[in-house]
Amino acid sequence: MSARSMVSCCLVVLLAIGVRYSFVRVGPDEVGIRADNVGERGIVARDFGPGLHVGLPFFQTWTILPARVRKVEMTRNPLQRSALGKEALIVQSSDGDRVMLNLNLMFRIHPGDAHRLLQDSGSNDGHVNVILNLASDRLRAIFGTLKTEEFYDSDKRHAKSREALLALQKALAPRFIDVVDLLIQDFEFEPKYEEKIKEKKLADQRAELAKSEATANQEKAHVTEIGIETDKQKKVTAANAKKDADAKRAEAGKVASITKASADLYRSEQIAKGNFAKAHADAQVKAAKTEAMGAGGGSNYIALEAANNLNIGQIVLPTTPSQVWFDVAEMAKKLGAKQ
Repeated sequence: MSARSMVSCCLVVLLAIGVRYSFVRVGPDEVGIRADNVGERGIVARDFGPGLHVGLPFFQTWTILPARVRKVEMTRNPLQRSALGKEALIVQSSDGDRVMLNLNLMFRIHPGDAHRLLQDSGSNDGHVNVILNLASDRLRAIFGTLKTEEFYDSDKRHAKSREALLALQKALAPRFIDVVDLLIQDFEFEPKYEEKIKEKKLADQRAELAKSEATANQEKAHVTEIGIETDKQKKVTAANAKKDADAKRAEAGKVASITKASADLYRSEQIAKGNFAKAHADAQVKAAKTEAMGAGGGSNYIALEAANNLNIGQIVLPTTPSQVWFDVAEMAKKLGAKQ
């Protein structure tokens, strides 16, 4: 290869390298900041969004920052910390105990102000240090107003976290940082304070248990009293029901007795009327017979009845006319029969 060909090849390679490094790519979740090194030096007062942008080597310097929401972990567990994280926050409670807070702080660069953020913090990660320093100061002051045992109260912890969130938002907004949320993951005490709090909690629980048992005994006594009163009411109700039933049975018996007496009286009256009617009829019959006897045929009837009533066993009549002495007509006449 001739010298001329080698020069041409080198020029092509240099041109390709120049083209390659003359453009800067900004990702979809990133923001670009350009600083000019010649002419009007300094950071250009605008943010560059996703895409390819001209970036002349030596003449311009580009800084690419995340535009998404990021997280700063403050925890004692190194496995749970990212490159931005740091140790857990140590807070002194209002009653003098040391409390270790493990928390996550969510933030992002305020849209359109990445170039101002870079001017304020001076480096790529300078704003992260600003967040950690301000967060530590504000959080210690706010959570330090809680008593040691109040850290167990989830409602109070949450209320303090909201208070701390507002304080951080107010403090970091002028630094072009939006604080999105503050999450308390866990909290720990020093071993001696853990034991102390544990004993106090157990004592409180025993007191609550005793109070609950006393309340339960009171309720049990009340239930027993209600049972006794209920039994008493049942007995009174049963006695009243029996009394009412006995009164109704007595009234029914009285009505039945009156009804039976009336029926017996009515029956006696009817029997008396029947007897009276029969006696009256018999008297009429006797009177009729007496009157009939007094008439012309009465004596004949009486004689006939008398003859019929004679008890004559066997009569032997004579065979000759001269021996017939029994004259029926004469007998009838003697008995009172008339001609």
